[in-house]
Amino acid sequence: MRKSIFLIFLSLVLLGAGYTYWFYYRSYGDGFREGYFQKFSRKGNLFKTYEGELVLEGFGTRSLGKRNANLSANYFYFSVLDEAIADTLEKSIGKSVKVHYTQYLRSLPWRGDNYSAQNHEPGQYIVDRVVLVTE
Repeated sequence: MRKSIFLIFLSLVLLGAGYTYWFYYRSYGDGFREGYFQKFSRKGNLFKTYEGELVLEGFGTRSLGKRNANLSANYFYFSVLDEAIADTLEKSIGKSVKVHYTQYLRSLPWRGDNYSAQNHEPGQYIVDRVVLVTE
């Protein structure tokens, strides 16, 4: 009896650890985005994080109802963890910037804001490298 309770407890702990790793710590994807660097700020109630916004080339559609669609700018919202990258981006406001990001399926509060509703693909996007800055 004691052994079966221990095995059930162990399997629940392993399932919980696997779920946490899979959705919160495993990188779902990564890639590059390039656009006009428009906004950068440091915010948060408990965990202060750097948050940025790129305006991408082209237009996206934003649904306004069943039949109505509106053309709007295509934005990319992200968070930055490294202060050196944050300093580089802070100096790049108003310029064209190419960044490398890592996407996670779920967000953690110390990693930044969750922009699942604003970005085209849900998840938390963390910029980990600035590749190119042009005027």
